[in-house]
Amino acid sequence: LEAAQAFGATNRQTLWKVELPYALPQIMAGLNQTIMLSLSMVVIGALVGADGLGVPVLRAINTVNIALGFESGLMIVVVAIVLDRMLRMEGRK
Repeated sequence: LEAAQAFGATNRQTLWKVELPYALPQIMAGLNQTIMLSLSMVVIGALVGADGLGVPVLRAINTVNIALGFESGLMIVVVAIVLDRMLRMEGRK
């Protein structure tokens, strides 16, 4: 940061070329945690009437349908894994 200022970089250049690249791993980790938390909340969302992936899980819980529960839970896990891998690839750039 001090080197960029010493070489006459503007505030905008310092932000985009020094500060943001340095903070990117922390930003990506926070984004990853936020996405995983939101995926864990899909069942809670279904409990309050929202549509989405949580509805089959809730239906499986209410009807004690183990196969539907396993299938729905597995789908949520697959979505979580895909999103996690996409964020990791983006973070490595």
